[in-house]
Amino acid sequence: MLAVLPTLLFFIHFTPTMSENPLLMTTGNSGQIRKTAECVLKLSAKYFVEKKALSGSIVIININSYTSTTQGLLLQTVHSGIKYSIMVKDSFYPHANASHFPEKAKNYMLILEEKSELERNILQLNKLPTWNPLAKAIVFYQLKYNDTAEETAKEFINELRDYKLFRTIVFIYDEYNDVVISYTWRPYSDTNCGGECDAVYILDRCTNNTIYEFQKQHDMFPSDMKGCPLVAYAVIAEPYVMPPVGKLTNTSFEDAYEFAKGGEINLVKIISQFTNMSLITRTSDIQENWGEVYQNGTATGAFKLLRNESADLVIGNVEVTRILRKWFHPTVNYLQDEMTFCLPRASQAPTWDNLVIIFQWTTWVATFCSLVIMGLMFHVFYYREHDKATKWPTNSLLMTFSMLLGWGATFEPKSPTFRILIFAWLCFSINMGISYESFLRSFLMHPRFEKQISTEADLIQSGIPLGGREIYRSYFETNNASSFYLYRKYNSTTFSEGVRRAALQRNFAVVSSRRQAVYQDQKLGKGAPLIYCFPESNNMYKYGVAILTRRWFPMLDRFNNIIRSVSENGLIDKWMNELLIHSGSTEEASTIVPLSIQNLLGAFMFIGFMYGASIVIFLGEVTIGVIKRRKQDKKVQIIKPSIIVTQKYLR
Repeated sequence: MLAVLPTLLFFIHFTPTMSENPLLMTTGNSGQIRKTAECVLKLSAKYFVEKKALSGSIVIININSYTSTTQGLLLQTVHSGIKYSIMVKDSFYPHANASHFPEKAKNYMLILEEKSELERNILQLNKLPTWNPLAKAIVFYQLKYNDTAEETAKEFINELRDYKLFRTIVFIYDEYNDVVISYTWRPYSDTNCGGECDAVYILDRCTNNTIYEFQKQHDMFPSDMKGCPLVAYAVIAEPYVMPPVGKLTNTSFEDAYEFAKGGEINLVKIISQFTNMSLITRTSDIQENWGEVYQNGTATGAFKLLRNESADLVIGNVEVTRILRKWFHPTVNYLQDEMTFCLPRASQAPTWDNLVIIFQWTTWVATFCSLVIMGLMFHVFYYREHDKATKWPTNSLLMTFSMLLGWGATFEPKSPTFRILIFAWLCFSINMGISYESFLRSFLMHPRFEKQISTEADLIQSGIPLGGREIYRSYFETNNASSFYLYRKYNSTTFSEGVRRAALQRNFAVVSSRRQAVYQDQKLGKGAPLIYCFPESNNMYKYGVAILTRRWFPMLDRFNNIIRSVSENGLIDKWMNELLIHSGSTEEASTIVPLSIQNLLGAFMFIGFMYGASIVIFLGEVTIGVIKRRKQDKKVQIIKPSIIVTQKYLR
């Protein structure tokens, strides 16, 4: 019988043979059976979780091939009380496929005839999709000859503890005294940290349909954990987990270290302080030792320790994938990160043309034409107003160019038209000079760069090698053409090696977490950016960062509440931002690089060119002058003999 409600209650009744258990008898004292059933009903209603969501009764007996007066009495008790959502199991028979009902159970009740039945019952339950060790488990058992109530309760509790069922209550029925006694334990106390049960205490005694409370049930997982150990395995993933500052020698773990910085380090420290647990942080000498988890549940690296329950949680920018969620239980996401491509930042563009590219070529052509036209016009007016002026416009063009540069010029205009033209050219020159100087300063203060690769298409076109951690290769295993190309070119490497190649060797594109890449960029560049990550619009995907705990970790709900509180108060963002901002020293980050010859290469090239042109012209002038002198000397040598002959003739 199954009723679907928000809370699910399991009752398990095992009746392979007839016995003396009053809940299993088919004949006998019906009044005693009814009283016992009523006691079980009331005690279960008291201790089952989410009582508000449960409305109903308590026990349903498997229908057997024989009629049973006990069944009738129990069903009458069931329907006269509160109604529960009930599923009836019998571990004596194989269970059918239950994949259609994945909702987790909130309560279990196991009615035992023999102690040996408990293990068989649990083995059936933990194979079902509804298995939930965090649920309440109630065991009903009638004492046999030579059994003691306390020892029997401890035996059941320890057996359930082996299957991670800690929230356990044992109902012991003492037929001799006609009483149902409820026992439970404290898994975390001054003397116990989740170990075996060595002591139990009585909650209630129920007799004649009346409950007598002896003690209030203590919290199974109290707010004060009395210094019980919390074992965390840290994978170095800056700035989430910074490298350790020293090794611990006062623990039983050889790989325990002291960690001082990191966003997740601070978070687990806060958690351990709130719960009063002793934090033990383990790590490995192997870089990025997250490991892998396979479909069958086998794992390597940090996940292997978590799978073997050698650690309670794993930290280090863990991205919770589907397979991780299958074999482990993550906390709530406390931060969002982005998976993206990070590659070398575009190099600076050549600086030799800084003096030219300030204006577009059309602006230069228009300015040159204006210079020539105005220079010729100034020469015409100057030639008309001055009698001794040369016919060549060279001097006027130089004066016009001098005004354009903001230097002085001498024209001595006499006509109003000439003066107006000079004034107009002067205004034009001032405007062009200011524009050129301001743009030149901007170019020198903000260097130009080559085209930056910022999309997958640009990355494919560039042909630069790419890669990252092996687990990200599957992201590109699609039918998309570009993704298939990236899948074939993908190189498996560690994150740190990929970022180092991208930043220092400038020949690699790495698939990386944005926060980790930004931090490594600041660390390697000491304030100067070396790598560029794709913008948010071109990200591969976003993911939530969480702490990964072992499966069915009993403190998970409390950890989630602490994480929510810390996150809502902005502490996690504050820790991460502090590490990103102050990763390099202030002196290194604020260093101003002075201008070098490379920045002013265009000016030096221009002056060098002009020097070269001047030398060439000077040599040309010298050569022309020598040639002219030689021609004059030849003429003189020809003329001198003729003069001598003429003088002789005259004498």
